[in-house]
Amino acid sequence: MSRKALDTKSTMDVKFINPFIHATVEVMETMAFVKPAAGKPFAKTDEIARGEISGIIGMTGDAIGSLAMSFTEACIIGIVDKMLGEKHKEMNKAVLDAVGELTNMISGSARKMMEKDDLKVFAAIPTIVFGRAHTVRHVVKGPSIVIPFGTDFGEFVIDILLKSNIKQALRQAQPQQDQKTTFDPKAHNPAVFGRPSMPAQGPDILPSQIEKDLGSSVPAEHKTAAERMEHLRRALAETNATRDAIMKQLKEQPFMEYTRRQRYRKALPAYDAKIKRLRLDIAAAETIMKMSKEDLENPTIKPHFQHYPNTSGGSKPEPKK
Repeated sequence: MSRKALDTKSTMDVKFINPFIHATVEVMETMAFVKPAAGKPFAKTDEIARGEISGIIGMTGDAIGSLAMSFTEACIIGIVDKMLGEKHKEMNKAVLDAVGELTNMISGSARKMMEKDDLKVFAAIPTIVFGRAHTVRHVVKGPSIVIPFGTDFGEFVIDILLKSNIKQALRQAQPQQDQKTTFDPKAHNPAVFGRPSMPAQGPDILPSQIEKDLGSSVPAEHKTAAERMEHLRRALAETNATRDAIMKQLKEQPFMEYTRRQRYRKALPAYDAKIKRLRLDIAAAETIMKMSKEDLENPTIKPHFQHYPNTSGGSKPEPKK
């Protein structure tokens, strides 16, 4: 994008815009299997969203501001259908979640590109707003830059307002030897002159383990209580290890495929329930191991103080003095 393409009233630097354009195209192609076509950017001075559902994320660091992604209803439903391989007839939780995921991934990819230009930018958690004629309020004041994108399902826009947060004094403090070196614009700002690729996501190594852990299985047979205890403890250790691996991948792979992220998130509550059940089984097994042979062969159940020995109308026990 050239600087001439922007409204002259805009104070945004082009190095804050191009990374979001590249990130939008790459995330949509990689995660949603959609090829968006960027239109002509324009400056927006009002707060009216250019769509019916928006994902908004605030940013701070060397640049401060926010990004909003606004979709028409037909457009986002079509994109989510491609992402998930499912059909959605109307707005629902899956669609709303997808807007947040796309906004987060595009923000993360753009910030990675800006890091190559020595710009450290951090993002908050996306907020979802929907409804006709809803508003988008950016973190800082001023005209935002809107880039429309066309798809086979309709149009969406990215609405950006970022301003540099680097003090002029820091720029003037550069060593003299740096000022004498030949300036290479491509090396200085690859986010503008090139198109860096998104970070590669790690391999999907957990599906078989998740199916093994959470699927139906034949209970193991044990000859002694000690064997059962050993089995339970081993199962607890393996279950905890897999849950930790899922949490690690969710944390370290922000560009994980959406369907895999959803599968991992759905598995976590089941793992928590299994871990709780295994801990209870271990506690019960420990209790049984501490019982004597007499207790096991002739168990006695001590009545609760409210359980009376004769329920047919006989006398109640005398209260203790």
